[in-house]
Amino acid sequence: MSFADLPARFWSERSRRERMVLVAGAGATLLVALYMLLWEPGLAASSKLSATLPRLRAQVEDMRRQQSEITALRKKLGTASQSRDLKSLLQASVARASFLKSVQRMDALASDRVLVVIAAANFDDWLGWIGNLQREFGVRLDACKITALEQPGLVRVEATFVLAGASRKAP
Repeated sequence: MSFADLPARFWSERSRRERMVLVAGAGATLLVALYMLLWEPGLAASSKLSATLPRLRAQVEDMRRQQSEITALRKKLGTASQSRDLKSLLQASVARASFLKSVQRMDALASDRVLVVIAAANFDDWLGWIGNLQREFGVRLDACKITALEQPGLVRVEATFVLAGASRKAP
């Protein structure tokens, strides 16, 4: 007798009732295995996605709102830069800066270029001011000479600013 004949022999030796119990047990085992391997992980993933979906939808809506806000700000930036000259923009902006009293000169080199000389400014405040100019008005720093002063954190600045769309020219 070969090894392949063992299952057939085992099955033929069982009574009808034992065969029905074995088939029912195998069927139940198959159902439990299908549930554990397929159905239950699918239900868990579905509930996880159901919980995540509202948050993702809110993020998409937030991104859409931010996109429309960015578009509006860019339009505003374009009209603000075109409607006012660079020197006026810088004067208005430096009026809110902490180093306003240290500004020695603000000379318009051209309609789109301005030289600013600051005797003493906190370096962090200076960097923050430049960042705000870029974000709010589209003004960029074209050339800059920064000299450290004896007091820690303070610098002397000579900077040339241009409107964002202007081409670079030597002062």
